[in-house]
Amino acid sequence: MTQCPNLTRYSYDESDREILNVGWLAPEHDYRKGIVDERVVDALRVLSADYDNQMRGVHHCEFCDADRPFVLGSPAMDTEVWLGSAEIRVRGADGTLYTAPNLVIHYITEHQYCPPEEFCRAAARTVGIETAGQLTLAD
Repeated sequence: MTQCPNLTRYSYDESDREILNVGWLAPEHDYRKGIVDERVVDALRVLSADYDNQMRGVHHCEFCDADRPFVLGSPAMDTEVWLGSAEIRVRGADGTLYTAPNLVIHYITEHQYCPPEEFCRAAARTVGIETAGQLTLAD
């Protein structure tokens, strides 16, 4: 997977929509670490079952030896969702569209990745989770 700095323009497809990258990580590049509110992780798990841009191949985590991580996703948290072959897209209150690899859930929970606050708010908003205060705390 190619590393893309957070909040840069997504260019994987030739869509006219402006989409911003979040969570496209690679070991040779530093990334923001910290604590992410569990409501964000729950929102991403819900969204993981309704993925975008499904790929034929699988991208394995380059930070650890996890063979093929999965989460229980969907609104009922009862659907096994394999990570590493799709994207999660969320829209912010201002209309900004963000895209992240669904592996972002693994990065947050296992590697302390701390996505931008605006992405976290958009994920929570997309699934109807009310938020007050900060959703991330960077180291």
